[in-house]
Amino acid sequence: MPEIIETLVIHSSPRRSRRIVTVSGLGVRGKFPSRKSVKPAEFESLIEEMTLRFLEVAPSVKSIATQPQVFEYSDGKCRRRYTPDVAIKTTNGTAFLEVKDDASIASHSPATARLRAATRYLRQRGERFHLVLRSDLIANDLQDRLQLLLSVRPMRGRYRTNIDATLWDPENETHPSEELQQQWKSAKRECDALLQRIMKRDPDDLLPISPR
Repeated sequence: MPEIIETLVIHSSPRRSRRIVTVSGLGVRGKFPSRKSVKPAEFESLIEEMTLRFLEVAPSVKSIATQPQVFEYSDGKCRRRYTPDVAIKTTNGTAFLEVKDDASIASHSPATARLRAATRYLRQRGERFHLVLRSDLIANDLQDRLQLLLSVRPMRGRYRTNIDATLWDPENETHPSEELQQQWKSAKRECDALLQRIMKRDPDDLLPISPR
């Protein structure tokens, strides 16, 4: 029988997460057809879309939530709000992910200062928090291969909790060709390995030291 996938439930503050609008302006925004997300998995950049793509294939990821929770906290005299890009649930519990382009992390950047403050706060809360970089996602042509695989994978049906989202076609139980099946298995191993590397890193090790 297919493994029952546990739905990710996150309790947020009374304030609502910021909403994602339709494609407009300079940003690339859209919805990703995830079998692991109760609500439509939404992205605000190509890097976030790439992240959702590899999380969808990684078998250790049981559920996905985008823009999951607003954290409100004080950082000295400054009152801050922070919304992670993605929350995932694995067999080890919930983890929050922030997705960044490598070039956007600079010591003089206000965004880096905000991210450093959020990292400290989430660590104090005992939350699992990790940075996903663009360089992680594009290594070894992973995204090109995932995009090709997912483009031929049968479309998802109505969201259900009682399916194994790691199967090729859990709703209709169709099977890919032997070649596609091998590619799918290989992609799942590679995506899980990538996630493990990301989750072993300390976010502080990726953030530049603040100038004195």
